[in-house]
Formats: sequence, C-alpha cells, structure tokens
Amino acid sequence: MATHFHDKSIYTMLYLKCTADVQKVVGLRRENLADAGITDAPLGNWYINRFVSGGRNVYIFMSESTLLSFILFQGQKPVTVQSLPNMLLGGLQQLLEMRGLPRAAINRALAHYESGIFAKTDSRSALGSMNDLVRSYQQMIEFDGGLASCDLTDIIMKLNEMPQRKLDWHNSWDVVQAKLS
Repeated sequence: MATHFHDKSIYTMLYLKCTADVQKVVGLRRENLADAGITDAPLGNWYINRFVSGGRNVYIFMSESTLLSFILFQGQKPVTVQSLPNMLLGGLQQLLEMRGLPRAAINRALAHYESGIFAKTDSRSALGSMNDLVRSYQQMIEFDGGLASCDLTDIIMKLNEMPQRKLDWHNSWDVVQAKLS
C-alpha cells in the first residue's frame, strides 16, 4: 500500500518522488511507493534527493515540470516521512515569497498540494537534471567558502535563473511565472 501524507481527495494529488537514498533515510519501503500519476498542479510533481555539504545533510527539492529547485538543511531532528512534505511546502512558500511573487500566485502554487503520496522516481531525464543541480549547488557552496560563509539565498536564486535546455533555454523562474499567472 502506498504511503500518503494527507488524504483529502478533493485536492489534486501531489507525488513526491524520492530517490533511493531519501527513501532509505526516511524509512520508505519500495513496495509502499506508488506509481506516479499526472497532476494538474501548476508546478507539477517534485523530486527529492539528498547530499552532504560541510558535514550536514542537505535535501534538494526540484519541481519536475519547471526544474525550480531549493535546498534545506536537516535540523537537529531526523527527516521523516511526516516532516518531508512539510519541508517541501514550507520551503516552496518561502522561496516564492523571497522571489517577490504576489500572494495570489503563491496560493495558486500551494493550493494543489494539500494531498499527496510518495512515489517512485520514473524519469531518467528528471533524475539527470536533479543530479546536475546537486553538483551545481555543491560547487557554488564550496566556491563561496562553504556553508559558514556562503549566501544560500543568492545561490538558490542564481541556479533558478540559469537557462535550461529542457525548458527550451528558459529559466525556472520564467516557467514558474508563466504557470502561476
């Protein structure tokens, strides 16, 4: 049986596609993952991966349809099946606010994510994009002097401003803006 993180069927389903590493860390068993479906949420489904930087666990969240991404550090408590969706939703809201999107656009982005399910990763292309983003985040953090001295907000914003071949050379912010307007 698939692992749901809410069960409100009146909302569009969100699929959180966790890499094998994230599945292991949060205790998701492969047989409890759904086959991902299509969502009509403006920012689509999300991929989640994890990497280590400066001795800290870093979670990267990437929208499958827009390649919008952000990173969050694990705090004192371990990341769990229950906390992972909240990390995504809180991080996404904060990112959209920092970008200066109007409240109505932010509400449109989040309204579709009231219900969800953990799913298998099903796109090599999306995993490739995520791996490229992981390397870029790691390199930019290191280039900026490591976690102690880098400006993470600036790094996240810059990576989302990079043109992407998969987006016909648009950047993630342009695609997000178009989907939320």
